[in-house]
Amino acid sequence: LLACIGIDIENVYGERGKDYLRTNVKRYNQAASHANWMVLVDLDTDAECAPPFVASWLPNRSPNLQLRVAVRAVESWLLADSKEIAGFLGVSKQRIPKQPENEIDPKNTLINIARRSRSRKIRKDIVPGPDSSASQGPGYTSRLVEFALLCWEPKRATRRAPSLKRTLDSLLRWKMGQ
Repeated sequence: LLACIGIDIENVYGERGKDYLRTNVKRYNQAASHANWMVLVDLDTDAECAPPFVASWLPNRSPNLQLRVAVRAVESWLLADSKEIAGFLGVSKQRIPKQPENEIDPKNTLINIARRSRSRKIRKDIVPGPDSSASQGPGYTSRLVEFALLCWEPKRATRRAPSLKRTLDSLLRWKMGQ
């Protein structure tokens, strides 16, 4: 996401889930007094929309911190690039929701689309096995990272994901202010 608008990434922190981010967001905000920081979190069903959610997490945000919220989850942003995600998953483009941010559970939507994949490898990696209690397949994260790095076009996806468009616009303004 940052690379598509020409922002270099020095370090990646977190990657331990939403509760970890919520616990540490104030520390990231303090660190933003010395350098630019971006925090990306899923809205899920924690609020109706992003502004009250952001205000509850960080009422006094540093101008150097971007707290961006994917509506409802980052998977909706990936689904918004319908042509590429359909090809990657090996399904018809008609299976991809036209407004992925309206999906209650975009992650589950993506997994259910993958169930119909023509590729056994995609199904095996993304869909949990029939006897599994897991919510996703064993290769879910690595497959989505692969898609995001090699296939996903965030600028094209903004047409179907308004929160992604707001995020890219905000990141561009932020970059110009550096």
